[in-house]
Parts: sequence; C-alpha cells; structure tokens
Amino acid sequence: MDRPPESFAEALASGDTDRVNEAIDEIEAVDKADRVEPYPELFEACYPIYESADGYVRQSVVRFLRDAYPLLEIRIAGSETARVDGYTVDDLTEHRTRLVEFLLEALEDDDGRVRKAAADAFDLFGVAIDLAALDAEQEALTDALDALVEALPAEKAKHAEEARESVARMGLFGGLLSGPDSL
Repeated sequence: MDRPPESFAEALASGDTDRVNEAIDEIEAVDKADRVEPYPELFEACYPIYESADGYVRQSVVRFLRDAYPLLEIRIAGSETARVDGYTVDDLTEHRTRLVEFLLEALEDDDGRVRKAAADAFDLFGVAIDLAALDAEQEALTDALDALVEALPAEKAKHAEEARESVARMGLFGGLLSGPDSL
C-alpha cells in the first residue's frame, strides 16, 4: 500500500463522495494480508475524523474502517493450517477489538446513516468471528449488543438489534460449514 494513512483520512474528512468512494475502493483493492500491518495506522489516522459534525463524514469513517479491516479470519478458517500469509487469528485480536469497540460506538450515533453502516458491518464481521470459532468473542459481542438494545431509545436500538441478529445468526453457519456430523 503506497498511500499514507493520512491521505485516506483527508479523503474521508473532505465529505466529497467521489473522494470517499475512491479511498474505499483503493483500500478494498489491497490484498487482505497486506492490510494487517498498516491497519493500526489507518485506524489512528481515520478515527479522529469520526468526531466530525457531518453525518456523512462519520458514516464514511465507519465504512472505510470496516472495509480496511483485513478479515483474514475467514481465509484462516477456510485453510488447512492455522496461519495464512504468516498470520493467525490471534494476531488479529487487537485489530478486531478496536473495530468492534468503534462499531459499538457508531451504533449510538445520532445519524441513522452512521448506525446503519455500523449494523451492516456486523453482517460480514459476524461471519468472520463465527468461522474462526471465536465463541467467547461472539458471546461477548452479543452481550454488548443486547445491552445496547436495552439502553438505547427505540430509533437507535433498531440498528443495534439488526447488528445483534447478524451476530447471533452466525452461530448457524459454523455448524453447517463443519459438515453433516455437526448437525
């Protein structure tokens, strides 16, 4: 990845749809394994942009950090080894934790577009957690989402509920993907 993290942050902060989509497209084009090392720097550069008063900018940060996340858990779960491109599921723990904390924060945002982007992130993220058999993380995430659903006003709670349902239904896939003997 040749582009510095600050350049991505500038594109997100601009609020310009073309620049934002270009930044997201560019990060998605980077091989997932090549995103592992720069992810902390990308997160650090982009997270402060989330403080913007502009809901579209905040939504852009959610979408970008979601799409920049390497999701190697899915490739590792589908491989015959515990490592893919030199990484294990445990190597990604800190990245997962930071992203989950951020997405939970975004579910409380005043702008529905931001909450929707965060809820959508849990669809794919839930698959990664499930396939990697991170049961304790999945349970903790479900508990955190349950607490959010209970604490938030109805308008905001619906997005947290969508996220919770995404994560909860992922438990179905693990059994189905491991074969008929697991049913």
